[in-house]
Order: sequence, then C-alpha cells, then structure tokens
Amino acid sequence: MGRKSFLIIALALTLFSGIVIFTITGFSSLSQSYDREVNRAQSDIWVMAQLALEVERTLHTLHMYVQGNTLVTYQDVNLRYDILWSRLPPIATAPDMDHLRGFEDIQDTIANLQDALTTIDPLIATLQPGDFASMDTIHNTLSPFSAHLNKLAALIVSNTDQIEKTYWENVEGRTSTLEYSVITILAIGFLMVSLLVIESMQARKLLAHAQEAEQRAGEASQAKSAFLANMSHELRTPLTGIIGFSGMMEQETMGPLPIKYKEYASDIERSGKHLLDLINDILDLSKAEANKMELDADIYDVGEIIHQSERLVAGLLETYKIHIETELSDNLPEFRIDRRRIVQCIVNLLSNAIKFSPADSTVRLTAATTSSGGLSITIYDNGQGMNADELKLAMLPFGQVRHGPDVQHEPGTGLGLPLVSLMMELHGGNLEMTSKPGKGTSARLYFPPDIIIKRYTKDGGDGSGQAFIFTGR
Repeated sequence: MGRKSFLIIALALTLFSGIVIFTITGFSSLSQSYDREVNRAQSDIWVMAQLALEVERTLHTLHMYVQGNTLVTYQDVNLRYDILWSRLPPIATAPDMDHLRGFEDIQDTIANLQDALTTIDPLIATLQPGDFASMDTIHNTLSPFSAHLNKLAALIVSNTDQIEKTYWENVEGRTSTLEYSVITILAIGFLMVSLLVIESMQARKLLAHAQEAEQRAGEASQAKSAFLANMSHELRTPLTGIIGFSGMMEQETMGPLPIKYKEYASDIERSGKHLLDLINDILDLSKAEANKMELDADIYDVGEIIHQSERLVAGLLETYKIHIETELSDNLPEFRIDRRRIVQCIVNLLSNAIKFSPADSTVRLTAATTSSGGLSITIYDNGQGMNADELKLAMLPFGQVRHGPDVQHEPGTGLGLPLVSLMMELHGGNLEMTSKPGKGTSARLYFPPDIIIKRYTKDGGDGSGQAFIFTGR
C-alpha cells in the first residue's frame, strides 16, 4: 500500500471516528441532562405528594381519635403529628431541595403550614375523644393545605412535561447541528481526499517525468562518453604528430631554422600540449562523473609520492622563480592509492600555487597524520587569494578566476580543481580549499583511515619474525 493510499484511509477513519464520537458525546450529554432533570422533577413530585398525603393522614387520625375509635390512641395522634412536622424542615432548608423551593408559592406554603401547625399545637396537646370543637378548628386549619399541596404537585408534573418538551426540542436542534456538522466534515474530508488524490496524480506525473529525464540523461551521458572516446582517439593521433614534429623543429634536428620560425615551432608545441592536456582532463572528468574511472591502487610511501610530484613541477619553479618548502612529519605511514591519480592531484595543486604566487615567494607543502587516523597533504601559497564566490567558481568545471592583467600565468583548462575533488572522492577522501583575498590559498588533500597502511613485526619464539600489514587505525 502506497503512502498516499495510507493517508487517504487514515483520513477517512479519522473523519468517521470524529463523527461517531461527536454524535455519541452530544446525545449522551443531552440524555444525561434530561435524565437528571426528570429524576429531580419526580423527586419534587414525590416530596409534595408525600406532604399532602401526610396532612390527610394526620387529619384522618385526629378524626378517628376524637370520635372515640379504640384503635387509635393519643400516642398515635402525637406520632402522626410529629411525622407531619418532620416533613417541613427539609423542604424549607435542605440544599437538595433548592430546585423545589424555586417553584412559585412553595416557600410561602411551607411557611404558612409551619405557622398553622404552631397555632394548633396547644389544641393537639389538650385534645380528648369527643372534643369536636377543637377538631373542627384543627380540620379547618389543615384541610386547605392538603388541596393546595396537591395543586403544587400537579404544577410540578406539568413542569416535567415542559422538561420533556424542551428535551425533544434540544434533540431536534442537536440533530440539525449534527447534520450540518457531518455535512461540513464530509465536505472538508472530500476536499482533503481530493487534494491528496490530485497531489498523488501530480507526484506520479512528476515521477514519470523524472524517470524520463533520467533515461534521457543516461542516454545523453552514453552519447557524450562515446563522443569523447571517439574524439580522444581522433584528436590524440594528430596532436602527437604535431607535438613531436614541432619539438623536432624547435630543436633543429633537421637543420637550423630562422629565429622566428623556431619561435613558431615552440608556440605550436606548447599549444599542442595544452590542447592534449585539455582533452585528457575532459576525459578524466567525464569518467569520474560517470563513476567509470577505475583505480589501479597499490601501496606507496607518502614521501616518495610527494618527491615525484615535486620533480614534475621543477620546470614551473624555474619559470616562475618560486621555491618549495616541504615539511614531512616523522614516521609517515604508507597508503593504498592509485599512484598516477594522486600524483596528478598534487601536481595540479602545486601548479596552481606556483602560477598564482608572486615571484621569489615560497610555496609550502606539508604532510602529516590526522587525529582520526587519516593523512593530510596540504599546499599553501602566498598569492592574491580568493573570496567565497571566486572559490566556488574555481571548483566548477571550466571555472577560472582572473585577477587582472597584472597577474601573469599560463591559461589553464579550468578542470584542475574539479578533477582533484572527484579523484579524492574516488579514494574515499576529499579536497578542502580555504582562501582569503590578499592572504593566499591553502589546499588540503584528506585521505581516510581505511586506506592508511601500517606495518608491524611479530617476533617468533625462535628469534624469527613475521611482518604484518593492516589498514585503518
């Protein structure tokens, strides 16, 4: 399953879950609120109905006692009367009765009932069987409260009906809100899914274009490699003849030449060599970029490689009147490299340092091991240096930095530094360039620990020894 498909499914599940949770939470909250209100209303109805019933029971007990019913004693009258009194304080003061006291006329009715009971307390205390006068007073005092309490209970019942009506209105409102919310969520989800689908289609289209472009680039690279291979063969053959014959003419092998012609022969030879160097550099750069350059690696001594490189630039040193100061650390290790490529790297860097240094100055070349177990070869010059933009230009193929007509040096191909960088990458290392205007340039070749060779000898028990070689730290 692709990433886009996974995102679409995850989004759909998220939207569905959101709708379900929203629905369940909303209606659950509404149902709980309704249940709470209904239960509270039922409790209020029960309280008022019980109070009205208690008034009726008290009056019935009093009538039976006054009429001389032997089943009812004075203790029964006092117990029933005390029960009626006990019903009033909770309604008047209990915190859970706040809702009941909120109904119109409840508090006044309870207060009036308390006053009435207080008024008839003396009559209850002296009531005897046959005392019909006191019984009439008590009856006339309590009887209106029974009817009024029943009326209040009926009012609470009607309020419960109003709660149910309000509940269903809220349900309808919540349902409408839910419908709009679901429609909105689905619209947003559809929009997001559409955007993901469009993005997926665009990504596939871009991927197809990228694959097509990669294929074309591969074909172009193959065509370039074939072209360069053919051109190198076609150009090197005549260039070899041009360089050879111009050298013979300059040396006057077949007899003396006029001075002007001899100068022409020297120019022809120099131009031919420059053109041959350019062709070789282009071929090397093309091979390195295409990862088709194969290294002929073997174990070499660092000092030997550096001295060979110095000998190859001896002519430039004389031409530009530059001195080389070499500093090699003690006990430099051997390394596994392609000798010709690394010598080419060092010679390129030395040539640049010599050409861009003022006359009678010194180019420093140092070699030392690094703290990580690798090796660095660094070349310093005292030339005019480069700023950051010029340094970037110098690292590009065919990029050449010009400082003005006062700087005299042979024109290069602009491929030296890019070639050095690519060849160092093939060896697992890198080229580090630092430069500041007016303070010269330093070029550092870094070789990683895994191509460094170390030797040691393990002594045998009989005095003999065996040599071992290992790479790395």
